[in-house]
Amino acid sequence: MEPEEYHGKNGVLDAVNEIPGAQSRYNNTTDRSDMDRLGNKQELKRSFRLISIFSFMCVVMSTWVFVINASTSGLAAGGTGGFIAVYIGSSFAYFTVVLSLAEMASIAPTAGGQAGQTNSVHQIQSLTGRTVSLDVRVCPSPGAEIHEAGWLLTLSWLCGVTSGMFLTGQMVQGAILITNETFNAQPYQVWCLVFAFAASGLFLNTVGARYLALMEVFVAVFLVLGYVVNIIVLWVMSPKNSTSEVFGSFDNGNGWSSTGFGILTAQTAALYLILGSDGAAHMAEETQDASVNVPRGMISSYLIGTTSGLVMVITFCFCFTTDDLSSATGFAFMEIYRTATGSNGATLALTAILIILTFFSATNFVASASRQLYAFARDGGLPFSAQIAKVSSRLNIPVLACIIAFAFVVLISLIALGSSVAFFAIISLQLIALFFTYVVAIGTLIYRRLRGPPLPEHRWSLGRAGLTTNIFAFMYGLFALAFIVLPSTPTVTGATMNWGPVMFAGVMIFALLYYFAGGHKTYLGPVKLVKDEGGWAR
Repeated sequence: MEPEEYHGKNGVLDAVNEIPGAQSRYNNTTDRSDMDRLGNKQELKRSFRLISIFSFMCVVMSTWVFVINASTSGLAAGGTGGFIAVYIGSSFAYFTVVLSLAEMASIAPTAGGQAGQTNSVHQIQSLTGRTVSLDVRVCPSPGAEIHEAGWLLTLSWLCGVTSGMFLTGQMVQGAILITNETFNAQPYQVWCLVFAFAASGLFLNTVGARYLALMEVFVAVFLVLGYVVNIIVLWVMSPKNSTSEVFGSFDNGNGWSSTGFGILTAQTAALYLILGSDGAAHMAEETQDASVNVPRGMISSYLIGTTSGLVMVITFCFCFTTDDLSSATGFAFMEIYRTATGSNGATLALTAILIILTFFSATNFVASASRQLYAFARDGGLPFSAQIAKVSSRLNIPVLACIIAFAFVVLISLIALGSSVAFFAIISLQLIALFFTYVVAIGTLIYRRLRGPPLPEHRWSLGRAGLTTNIFAFMYGLFALAFIVLPSTPTVTGATMNWGPVMFAGVMIFALLYYFAGGHKTYLGPVKLVKDEGGWAR
């Protein structure tokens, strides 16, 4: 493929100068070759480099931030020693999932994430240099299982946006209660705050999209500074539990039949803290040299995030007491801040750091979720796909996909007005749907490695460790799913029931009905159009 040319998804040979801003967009031969090979047209501007995609992922994960504001359920389930052990074990086990997804991102650097990558790995037979040698007759159409994975992956990222924005709104309401405990907090106030934050996230991802890559670097610097401030305050100023209390507390807080099993149920909370590194894959079509930089960004951000998170988990456990759970703010960390500093003003300042970083994490979730929406719609997997997949020629982003992410957050957050149980079922659904797509994607890698043909050549590879890593990741994904679907306690009531699996089944049924009712006619999949040596063929 000559530098002046670009092969579009529909087999049309497009001149670079006919596409707005293409001269600056197509300055990397490998990226153009990858898009050409995958049968996708480059429509998004590649404004992310390694430092900015790395910063993007660090902000998405913000592990130490979520340790402080979202780990109390894990501490209640397993005690401080139990939660530390589960966090360490989950971090090591989940790393094999990250490695497997990083390799898939190198094989198929597409905004469709593991759903698109699964279909790509399934269909692409071999790759030598820049030429795909493929008999299109052996390239099956993407089946219902890939379509289901696309639906679930899209839903999981939208749920992730919702959880981040809702948590941000809750923290603002809690911050008000720091100085005014007589404030009459109402659910509708949180929803109004969620609306405001979601609208701000929409603005940054549309009007401010051209500055998003640069903004990530500054927010990442703020993330580091906030971490240092919190470590200093908690270690220097906060009262401490003894070492034996912190590392020797293994509790079965939720009353399961055995302490070991009860501690393992804290795994769901631990996974919530370390998820998100695969968000870089959804930004692949906006990342320069994506087949290398996306895997590097995923792995480096995960290692830094989980390591800094472990330090914060241990720090938080030294400062945490069960009395902090009774804080009028609804957040134990706010009570810990107030005890450490003895000042409402300082508590507000430290809380503001967490609010800002949680908001930017959710804003990055909007970016990844909208790109997943865009990619899945581009493949024909959604109703009104043609409209959702449109990219603004002025902003170089899928505006409607961003608006849908905003609308999803606002509408789903309305559930909290009537039932907090129903809302947190949405959060459970995020983890179930995400891990389901992991299992499907990694299972495809295992199948290709065992049954052939060989995986396409790719620039970031697990090499000989690939099969072992994939098998372990696959088994861990099933293991984690078994705990994610459990209710919070063995005594199931309407308030403790985990409604996530019920909603998961509902989404699966709806997606299947849509697929067989007509969706299979429009869903092409990301590699339905491939380049053969003889030209373009469908």
